[in-house]
Amino acid sequence: MDSIERPKDRSGRWDRVLAMLAQHRSLSVTEVARELGISESTVRRDFVEMERAQLGRRTHGGIVAIDVAYSLATTPRDNDDAAADRERVAAAAAALVRPGQIVGFNGGRTTTATARRAVSRPDIDSRDGAPGMTVVCAALNIATEAVLRPAVRTVVLGGVAEPYSFELTGPLATATMRDLWLDTMFVGMIGLDVDAGLTCNSDAEAGVTRTMIGHSRRVVGLATADKFGLRALAGICPVAALTDLVIAGGVAEPLREHLAEHEVRLHEV
Repeated sequence: MDSIERPKDRSGRWDRVLAMLAQHRSLSVTEVARELGISESTVRRDFVEMERAQLGRRTHGGIVAIDVAYSLATTPRDNDDAAADRERVAAAAAALVRPGQIVGFNGGRTTTATARRAVSRPDIDSRDGAPGMTVVCAALNIATEAVLRPAVRTVVLGGVAEPYSFELTGPLATATMRDLWLDTMFVGMIGLDVDAGLTCNSDAEAGVTRTMIGHSRRVVGLATADKFGLRALAGICPVAALTDLVIAGGVAEPLREHLAEHEVRLHEV
């Protein structure tokens, strides 16, 4: 038996089961009971309710993942050299979230990894009917990560879906966001430059992200060192608009000085 804390409440159990399903695709009653330290009858009841909620499909003695719920880009699209850096950024960023907060994400690999880690935290649990965390997202794949977690309330902006980033753009997305307010906004980027600020490849995506930034108390940029000095087509925001920057790899001195000048908290991982 491992020493991992075993959740006894339904929300915590379901989060663990969904994480196991995403990894293994199928589970048996016996292995879930052993892993969570609960009775097999409790597991069977959970499987029945999860099937009713369309979170899985029961089989004889177990449950399997429903492909449509688990296959929409919920795993990294590549295995490049920067993947480890992105995961370090994601781990540090997810730790900044406090239970009960309203958290926003734009699209991208680092924000997706951050969302995946944040919604799976064991302390994110619904209490007294309130969600353990509210996710407001402009990306369909991040919505898929969040909606599978019973303790997480998921708010998806409307609009037109971009084919590569899965981000929702256009007047509908912007109009929806104007009525919402965030505690923390996590911002991914293509480029990070002292003069150009944070940039991406789509002016439509940049427009929606700017609106989300303007409606958030805390704005956390997520980057790896290879982003520094790059400029993409569309500006998202100046570096000074951030309250925090989480970055993996060496930090260039001009960037370090610029962050200090504008009182942006630097988190090096």
